[in-house]
Amino acid sequence: MTDPTHWKGPTIPEIAALAGVGTASVDRVLNNRPGVKEKTRQTVMAAYDKLTLERAARQTLDLRLFCESGVSFNDAMMRAAEQVNRTVAGVLLTPHMVPTSEMNPTTFARQIEQEGAAADGVLLVAREHPAINRAARKLGGMGVPVVCLTTDLPSARRAAYVGNDQYAAGSVAAQLIGQILGGTRSRILLMMSETFRCQQEREMGFRRVLRAEFPHLRIEERVISDDRPETTLQQLRTHFDANGLPDAVYNVAGANRGVAMALNEFAGRDTIFVGHELTPHSRALLEQGVMDYVISHDFAGELGQAAQWFLQRAEGASSDPQPSSILVHTRYNCDL
Repeated sequence: MTDPTHWKGPTIPEIAALAGVGTASVDRVLNNRPGVKEKTRQTVMAAYDKLTLERAARQTLDLRLFCESGVSFNDAMMRAAEQVNRTVAGVLLTPHMVPTSEMNPTTFARQIEQEGAAADGVLLVAREHPAINRAARKLGGMGVPVVCLTTDLPSARRAAYVGNDQYAAGSVAAQLIGQILGGTRSRILLMMSETFRCQQEREMGFRRVLRAEFPHLRIEERVISDDRPETTLQQLRTHFDANGLPDAVYNVAGANRGVAMALNEFAGRDTIFVGHELTPHSRALLEQGVMDYVISHDFAGELGQAAQWFLQRAEGASSDPQPSSILVHTRYNCDL
């Protein structure tokens, strides 16, 4: 350890505060003493590296994250933002989360425009809406780049998109369901919510694979929810009462818990259930055997990739991000 009288780097309390651990753990890690879990050691060293680099650079980008989605997705994105703030040097990410069921597009667009104007860059997860597109275009015209996450907004003239190829993600869902159902004629229920481009692209990919490889499978209906479990449960109760249980449910939206509650009420354990986004709730549904597959992506990895894009742009060296990996989770590989 460097002589503390000449130490110019981050202090133990500073590292502990950023890493979210105690000062004793930081002291053990920096002095290479035993008694620390490997995950804690990695967290401490990431915080140390971030603070050291920021102290040398003397400049930090002010980035704002505006995210509209279901509660579980927002929580996962909030955790990812906390991880980026602990590990990526040179950025400070401030998240603004709004549940889809409570979101007013005009109000949200105004917040994006007003608060984003004071930032070095904006990261955006939002539905397709004229007011939101206009806000993003206005920021771009002011020299504030906008990067879309998970769901793209090409009409907003965003600077970049970071996330899955959602068309391919929907294709994966169709392949999984088609292989499980086999050659028998079967009914599939499609769950959607608001006008998120990622949901539209997932549906297009899903339908394409069904037409090409599983033409005997039929999408019986599209049920539109508001990404709240309680509302989704009520809608599916009505649908199941009128139509019976489908052979499979593909949820391109949120509120996997609502679908699961409805299937449990109607003893639908034989119904194949595929959805998106690995969260604590969907992991529990996988472990319980209610969900068969969750198609997801690395929240923190994508947010970190976006943060790096802004850092590279500040140095004049940005490039178009590559699509992130599509992750498929079962009960056997669903650890968060």
